[in-house]
Amino acid sequence: MRDKITNWLIIGIIVSVVMMIVGYFLWTNLVPLQDINSYSPQELRDIQKELAINYPLGSLLLNLGFVGFSSTLLALVVRKLLAFIKKKQ
Repeated sequence: MRDKITNWLIIGIIVSVVMMIVGYFLWTNLVPLQDINSYSPQELRDIQKELAINYPLGSLLLNLGFVGFSSTLLALVVRKLLAFIKKKQ
């Protein structure tokens, strides 16, 4: 049976993935644009900020979710490696 720390790390990974998904939908522009090639990159960024549901919150959730996912995944891998090395000795 898994210990409590491993369970919390798995819950952290799941929460981070959900944060990234919600952040993406808040951050992205879901309105189709015609002739997208005619816009400059700066104009596209401005249009995305204007048409997104909540651009700053989505960007924050994407970044927090990525940092949380990376750190909890790294901690989980390190715990599993240490348990594997300890078991081998």
